[in-house]
Amino acid sequence: MCRAIAEHFADDGIEVVIAPAIGGVILSQWIAYHLSEITGREVFGVYAEKAEIGDTFFIRRGYDKFVAGKRVLVAEDVLNTGGTAKKVIEAVRAIGGFVIGLGVLCNRGGVKPQDLGNPSKLFALINVKLERWDEADCPSCAQNVPINTDVGKGREYLARKKAG
Repeated sequence: MCRAIAEHFADDGIEVVIAPAIGGVILSQWIAYHLSEITGREVFGVYAEKAEIGDTFFIRRGYDKFVAGKRVLVAEDVLNTGGTAKKVIEAVRAIGGFVIGLGVLCNRGGVKPQDLGNPSKLFALINVKLERWDEADCPSCAQNVPINTDVGKGREYLARKKAG
């Protein structure tokens, strides 16, 4: 899957692939590996970290010098609203990186480039429309279906609900 994303961006002069930590780190590394293999030049794989307070992303640990002034591909596993990808795009631009595109495994939210701050390209291996509901309208909640805390954001949701 990472090779397919790399192939799509092979002619775009990508120098760095960045993804949000933690889930996207593996994607950035493997897409960078395949881009390096395809293009014959070293492409770096780095990641952005979420701020301890708030929901912005930062490029730390010295990775900023790999991103500033470079042609950057942002990678993500699943786009729901595109919020996380947009924050990584903003972090790249804030330190002078040039976002060439966004490569994702799955766009499940119908996210479009304009939702993300207009990266040059948005490429998804699969586009599928999966329904989402606001909490008040959720049919599973109305039927008291238990929240899954093993995957996704279920644990965070229950913690917020308990705190509120």
